[in-house]
Amino acid sequence: MESTKKIARSTLAIILFSLIGKILGFYREALRAAKFGATSEMDAFVASQSATTVISALITAAIATTFIPSLQKAERDLGHDEKLNFTNNMLFIVSLVSIGVVILGIIFAPFLASLVTPKDKLSPEMLNLVTKLIRVTIPVIIFSSIAGVFTGYLQYEGRFAAAGAIAIPLNLVFIFYLLFLSHKGGIVGLSIASVLGVLAQILFLMPDTFRTGFKFKPALNFSDKYVKEAAILALPILVSTAINDVNIIVNKRLAMGMEVGSTTIIDYANKMNVMVLGVFITAITAIIFPAMSRAFGSGNMIQGKRVMSASVKTVLFLTVPATVGMFILARPIVDIAFFYGKFTQQNAIDTTATLRFYTLALISISLSNVLNRVYYSISDTKTPFYIGLINVLINVGLNVMVAHKFGTRGLACSVSIATTISVLVSFVLLRKKIGHFGAKTYIKALIKTLMASFIMALVALLYYPIEELVLANVSSVASTKILKLIILLIVTGLAATVYGICLYKLGVREIRDVVKIVKRKLNNRKAEKLTSKEN
Repeated sequence: MESTKKIARSTLAIILFSLIGKILGFYREALRAAKFGATSEMDAFVASQSATTVISALITAAIATTFIPSLQKAERDLGHDEKLNFTNNMLFIVSLVSIGVVILGIIFAPFLASLVTPKDKLSPEMLNLVTKLIRVTIPVIIFSSIAGVFTGYLQYEGRFAAAGAIAIPLNLVFIFYLLFLSHKGGIVGLSIASVLGVLAQILFLMPDTFRTGFKFKPALNFSDKYVKEAAILALPILVSTAINDVNIIVNKRLAMGMEVGSTTIIDYANKMNVMVLGVFITAITAIIFPAMSRAFGSGNMIQGKRVMSASVKTVLFLTVPATVGMFILARPIVDIAFFYGKFTQQNAIDTTATLRFYTLALISISLSNVLNRVYYSISDTKTPFYIGLINVLINVGLNVMVAHKFGTRGLACSVSIATTISVLVSFVLLRKKIGHFGAKTYIKALIKTLMASFIMALVALLYYPIEELVLANVSSVASTKILKLIILLIVTGLAATVYGICLYKLGVREIRDVVKIVKRKLNNRKAEKLTSKEN
């Protein structure tokens, strides 16, 4: 039985692994901004990524999500051997289908380019470049599909560390290219690196997969009932789990019609927002989905609701202060990450403002990811699908109304409003599905979190007077950036500490449980030391 404490410990472990990957991702984006800036060439790269790697990421999410419930049923009905046969069957089928998709993508690359590039705003040269980059990048779909099967299998087996650290090999490939090869390979080479990065993820996942006892065996059975079930679930899950990415694709498409560099600014701002999502929410959903699938699948509604409650509260405790902190400290974060090389002062100003509006969606996107997993655990994929459609329609409608007035800021704000409305709808509909799930306890947790975040915000605001004081007589760009980073780390660490103390004083049980665990371990170590001295 998965307890709240076990979920909390597992989540913290994955966060540590994910954090390493996201720090590397932060460095990757900083290098990319320095090497390529916010130029028309980068706009073409971002547009091509929207048509290839973003789509491949959606496929990966859909496969990993549908794979876990089907895998559980295969093992429950037919045993361990059928679980391995089903996994091999999925690997061969998704690989075959992906190859077909890649072939079609190469043939229809000009059409895909036209979808992400407004012809009335950009030159034929830009369209040709986007088409070329799509053809270079589209094989990533094959590797992403395979990575999706491996990720779902490892999560089902409880091997969360490798799945949580999957961003590390991807970012290392990008960083190596940007540091040593970008001057030769240019933007085309960057696209090739994006494909090789996903291939590196597969190689990274394989050792842990084999340690579970998995072995490759030829298998190709389209009539397998578990494969059919996964395929039926895949389409609605594909949409509902990828709403944020769909909204970003829409925003990038509209940004292509704005001034040069707008698409890249949208991309940089979203990358910073997604970094927080990747560290925390990936960890939470990786833990809770198998746990909830087992609980709800076995008819244990009480345990399923407990896992859900622990997950929602954890999301609130993490994302509310993250939202406040990102909003307040957006300017130094963008300056440290991007503001050098070809990235201009105006680029930094626009990215900062856009990031702040994207940050407002952090809580709702995170809650949406958790709630979608609850729906999937009770074998309901239609509701998240319809909620996702509502989300996209609201976002597009708002974009049409405000994009021409507020630029990238308006695009980011539209995403925040749309996701907030959709998550509220999701809560209401879920209560009708599973009954009472302790909404009052969520409200109490939110109030306490907001109170603690307010105190934390006062500490975070200290960054600016400290920065002004420390940097008053510093002229070197390199020294300024290093000092800003040091100040940011100190202030962030202090703010996080104050936030944790506030939650403890407010009587938040989850925080007190963590403190008890730490105290118990420290006391055990002291006892062991005393015993060893006596002996």
